[in-house]
Amino acid sequence: MIARLMFIEARTVRPAKWIRYHGQHVLVRPNVQLRSEDAEMALQTDQNVQHITSERPGAGLCKGRLTMATTILFDPTKPPSPAGRKELDRRLRRLYEAEKSYDTAKANMAKLAKSSIAGSPVADGEVWVRDAFVFRRDPAPGDGSDRKLPPKEFWPPAGRLVTPRGSALRFMLIALFEAQTRTKPGRRPDNPRPLQGEGDEIGWADLLATDAKQAGDGRSFMSVPAKKGRHLFSALDLMHAEDLVSLPNVEERRGKHKGFLLNHEGGKRISGPNDLYLVPHKADKTYFRLPLGLFTQGWIHALDDRDLRYLLMLCYFDQGQPDGFQVISRTRYLHMAIGPDTYEKHIWFTRFDLNDVTLDGARHFNGTVDDYGKGGKAIPHTLKLLREGFDRDGMKVVTTAIEQQLAR
Repeated sequence: MIARLMFIEARTVRPAKWIRYHGQHVLVRPNVQLRSEDAEMALQTDQNVQHITSERPGAGLCKGRLTMATTILFDPTKPPSPAGRKELDRRLRRLYEAEKSYDTAKANMAKLAKSSIAGSPVADGEVWVRDAFVFRRDPAPGDGSDRKLPPKEFWPPAGRLVTPRGSALRFMLIALFEAQTRTKPGRRPDNPRPLQGEGDEIGWADLLATDAKQAGDGRSFMSVPAKKGRHLFSALDLMHAEDLVSLPNVEERRGKHKGFLLNHEGGKRISGPNDLYLVPHKADKTYFRLPLGLFTQGWIHALDDRDLRYLLMLCYFDQGQPDGFQVISRTRYLHMAIGPDTYEKHIWFTRFDLNDVTLDGARHFNGTVDDYGKGGKAIPHTLKLLREGFDRDGMKVVTTAIEQQLAR
């Protein structure tokens, strides 16, 4: 768990405690509600302190005790394991190799958002996604107690779109964003956009970022646009298999993906084919809101698939919950197919400043629970989405957080 400990923070109302840090009295106000002894131990021993920043507080805040308002960021989680370090290094390298492509895709999406039509969700600063994309109304078989995810056939569409090195989940969200730049609520979008753009035209492939490089020579030569096209076609094939898109030209030998049409986010149906996509009506209570910065600030390409699934869960439960919410494990497992590896992305989202996490008083920052097995209850974390965090550049935030972990 990451904690942001502040000397003098007037806005918070959480319990605070004065402790000594390097001979000074400082006011501890955790961003994550840690046990006070955990916070005190971490500061007094400099445990995993990452950096300290200072600024002058407003008049009257210090009352003569301090002249600066200081923030200490520390991370009491364990440093990455050798395997984890290798994976982080690989992810960081891919992000930097995709940086030029990332900048182009981000600029293209910002351009689409800026030109969105009045009355569309994007013009109002949001992207709407139906609940059925992330949450199954009927639970999967089982009780969720064995901590095993249900068979994939019982997963919601968002989970079934995740594949190693695939782009289907990412592209599905991008396609919803694109449709909502030019379509008002309650209406059905068409698809005049070409797969590959020409000149200044923005094609679908121009909304994707990739770390691919040109390869081969002669007959085996493959350009970066061709590789991006492969990623795009692979994503559309999986989306078609899940009945999330229709392919009007599917019988053609070439160009079968041209003019694809979005289907309802619920995907495959047992009782019949899926219907074409309509932008939800404003009055509908069956959709949740994604922050526009997910697309216009490049987070959609900086986050990995597990990050995106965790974010979808946050946005789904964030509706009408200004003080945060708890997600019980049975709901995560049986309705959303979200296991511990994805749920624990809350640690990274705290590093990214995209969520607040409050622990139960009986739970330590290392995840252990007082008297667990002897009647002690493992009460879920209280999570709170920080939508304003998406107003920052996603690539910069994510790469900085990864570099900080690799430096530990």
